Amino acid sequence: MVKNLKMNERTYKIVEEFIARRDELRINVLKSKGGATVIDCGVEVRGSIEAGVLVTKACLGGLGSVYITNQAYGKLSLPTIHVSTDYPAIATIGSQMADWEVDIDGYFAMGSGPARLLAPDRPLPKAVASKKKIYEEMGYTISDPKEVLERVGYTERSDKAVIVLESQKLPPDAALLDIAEKCGVEPNNLYAIVTPTNSITCSVQIAGRVVEVGLHKLGLLGFEFKKAIYGSGSSPIAPVNPDPVIAMGWVNDVIRYAGTTFYLVDYHDNEELKELITRTPTAASPRYGLSLTVFFEEAKRSFYAIDLGEFSPAVITASNIRDGFTVSAGKIDVDVLYRILSG
Repeated sequence: MVKNLKMNERTYKIVEEFIARRDELRINVLKSKGGATVIDCGVEVRGSIEAGVLVTKACLGGLGSVYITNQAYGKLSLPTIHVSTDYPAIATIGSQMADWEVDIDGYFAMGSGPARLLAPDRPLPKAVASKKKIYEEMGYTISDPKEVLERVGYTERSDKAVIVLESQKLPPDAALLDIAEKCGVEPNNLYAIVTPTNSITCSVQIAGRVVEVGLHKLGLLGFEFKKAIYGSGSSPIAPVNPDPVIAMGWVNDVIRYAGTTFYLVDYHDNEELKELITRTPTAASPRYGLSLTVFFEEAKRSFYAIDLGEFSPAVITASNIRDGFTVSAGKIDVDVLYRILSG
């Protein structure tokens, strides 16, 4: 088990930066009736690319490097996010993964960030839990939140909790109080960063999940997260579509068709590693070429009801630190990307 990395404390420093730079970042900082701090990064404000960079760092619990460049993808020139971490299992699966389903009094959000580490007794999202047996019959490894933290080898306690909520609305007090209770913190020590799907900030922070997407897919296939000792990746940042349904597709499609990942691993069997890598990228899907918007609509706009196997990077490379064995699979598909984004 890794010693205390104080990820919520690290992320609180990012919260302080949000507060100090609120005008520059085009965000707003609010206090709930119960005392929680809410950082609006796009619901009632414009937000910004830089705010998205900070949200990405917050999602990673302060254990990742993040920067933006511009890159050509065939006919398209798009801003591109680059993410790296020496703690891929803990930073991405332990913190960044958005498996906290907040569904209270008509308010819905997908929660991520280091607050997840403080609430291991949360249930799986309802739609995932209802399909767990089906997933297991497909050969997927499905872990509840407590099992996830056991697999990454890290938990922590903190008197502060930072959560990132992907939602079209700002959270009501009932939701914030429930989150604080599950984290074991006082409401005035809860910090909720909110990014709606159809916002600049969310486009950035979803693209910034590219390393997490690849490692999560590997984990579904049976890979032990702790065997990844470094992870890096890049993804174009999706243009902002005002329709949240289309935006849900776009922010994931940029990863699925143009996101690239690299993992340094400590693995015992190169043939097994090769098989895992071959099965991971989007090109391995029998429904290759479709936008995630299609799957979202098929799932009746229930994000957690989408087949987990459809969340993949375009390209994945792994290098075994034991002997240098390196394997790669997938492809960047600029034609599919252009068709989706220009459609």
